[in-house]
Parts: sequence; structure tokens; C-alpha cells
Amino acid sequence: MKALLAFVFMLSFIVVIHEFGHFIVARHFGVYCNEFSIGMGPCIYQKKGKQTTFSIRAILLGGYVSMAGEDDGTQDEESWDAQISEDQKLNNKPVWQQICVMAAGVVMNFLLAWIMMIGITMVQGRVVESQQPVVYEVQENSNAQKAGLEVGDQIVKGYAGKKEMAIDSQSDLSEFIQYYHDGFTLEVLRDGKVLELEMDASYNEEVQGYTIGIVSNVQTRKIKWYEAFKYGTIELKDTTCSIFRSLSMLIHGKGLENLSGPVGIYSVTAQSTSYGLMSYLSLFAMISANIGIFNLIPLPALDGGRILILLIEKIRGKKISQKVVENVILASFILLFGLVIFATYNDILRLFM
Repeated sequence: MKALLAFVFMLSFIVVIHEFGHFIVARHFGVYCNEFSIGMGPCIYQKKGKQTTFSIRAILLGGYVSMAGEDDGTQDEESWDAQISEDQKLNNKPVWQQICVMAAGVVMNFLLAWIMMIGITMVQGRVVESQQPVVYEVQENSNAQKAGLEVGDQIVKGYAGKKEMAIDSQSDLSEFIQYYHDGFTLEVLRDGKVLELEMDASYNEEVQGYTIGIVSNVQTRKIKWYEAFKYGTIELKDTTCSIFRSLSMLIHGKGLENLSGPVGIYSVTAQSTSYGLMSYLSLFAMISANIGIFNLIPLPALDGGRILILLIEKIRGKKISQKVVENVILASFILLFGLVIFATYNDILRLFM
């Protein structure tokens, strides 16, 4: 129950923060917002503000803000949107203002992740000073031992077919292994000599990822409270770069088996809560950044796609046919739904592996 509540709270809070970004920027530009809802489904509580109705709905996973002019003004004449003056509709605002409204949700997700990463770093009071991929321990009967890795080896590169990746940290090594776990070559430095060792990785239920069976030495140092701003920002930058690399790999068809949906996120949430509050908050921040970047993907059903349509219309000097936009949005929703089904299938497979 604790894990379930943590999972629901995390996703709901991230989505509400995202929608709140859309809401405050839309209101700033004078867009009429009919409803701001926390949750989906049947309404269990409503309060009317000066303009906007604030709602809490039964299914707390999600939320939305209903803005005038989102659907290009083609609503039924009796709908609430049709009763709003044209200058209060989103689609009648300057393109740059519409883009600001669409991008505001992503900005809020990154702002949340940044604040949380700074806060976590400040509370911990320590940062990793060195996480070089030097082997500190080789586990008995592990893939690493079978391949010939030894204590003191420094891993410098990874190869998988024509793919090559420089490995400067333990994070780089872990990321490389997740994508090329079926078979790869590690280039290591041992006593001044360069060796190449072929191996594969095994799925580890405890960490819910692929490992080769080594332990590396991590060195940390204490920091002043104000240094947390610097290191929290670095953490956000590293997380963002890692997410973009993951997206690039997925686009090239690599790592699809690692894709996780709601079941996988719940499983990771349950694990993180068992490790303590800091672990849960770290996951919280990472998921917020993930959702922000995911919404930047140029699919019409997402904020990134809406921004792309606005830019295309600006370049063309005229609007794209509403019918075309609706069909493309529908197609992208189907694609996203299929992606969720595939990710959930992966999650279920991992549960029974």
C-alpha cells in the first residue's frame, strides 16, 4: 500500500505540475481556462474561481487544463468554448504566445526536477568526486569473472558491432551494458597494457537492470550547502543527456526491451521507497525530467508536436487543415497507445523472467 500511494502521488504531482505550467502561462496571456482538474474521470469535488473551475476527480492518475481555443474554434455552438470572446482563445493568440503556453508544462517538469535535485544534494551534503570505472571487486561466477576481468582493471571503452562508446564513469558503463547486454567487448587498461575482453550481461532482479558482476569504488566529499545549486544543476544536465541518449538508442531500435510502462515504473517506485526517502525523491526528480523530455517529442498528441505544427504554420503563412491535424493527432495517439502496450508487455515479461 505504501508503494502504491507513493506511485500514485508521484505521477499525479508530476502531471499536475505540468498542467499548472500550461495554466499559469495561458492565464498570463489572457487565455480563458474553463477548468483545471486534478485527476480524471467522475468529479468528486469542484470549486468555482473567478474564471476557472478547479476540480478533483476520482482517478488521481493525471490531470488537465481546459483552455478556450485548443480545438481551433470548431466546437458546437452551444459549448462553453463557443461562448468565449475570440481574443480569449488560445488559437487567436500570437504564435509565440501559443508556443510559450505549450512549452510551459515541460519547463515546469524541469524546474521541479532541478529543485528536487538541488534539495536532495543539499540534504545529503556529499557528492561523488570520483566514479571512475575501475574494478574494485569481481563477484564469484559472474559474467565479468568468466570474461577475465580482474581487480584494478580500468574500463575505458565499450564495443558492440560497429558501435563504440567511451566509458568515463560507472554511469557510462551501466548505460552501455543496458543497451548491448547480449554481447559486447570491453577495452580495459591493466598494468599499462590495453586488453579487449568479450562478454555479455545478465538481468539482475534486485537492481532491475543488466549487470556483469563487478563492484567499483566510489569516492565522495562533503560540500557546503550553497554548492548544492551547482551539483544539483550538473545532476539535471547529466540526467537530461542520458535521457536523450536513451531516446536516440530507441529510435535506432536499440534497447526496446528495456522500455518500461506504468507497471515497470510502479515496480521501481516500490523498490526506491524500500531504500528510503532520498531514493524515492531521486526517482521522483528523474521521472519528472523524463516526462518533460517525453512531451518534447514532435508527435502531434504531445506538446512538442503542437509546437511543431505551430512552427510549420508560421513558416507556411497559413494554417494546416483542421481535418489533417485531427487525423495526425489521432494517429499519434494510436502510436502512443501501442507504445504503452508494448512497454507494459515488457514489464510483465520481466516480472516472470
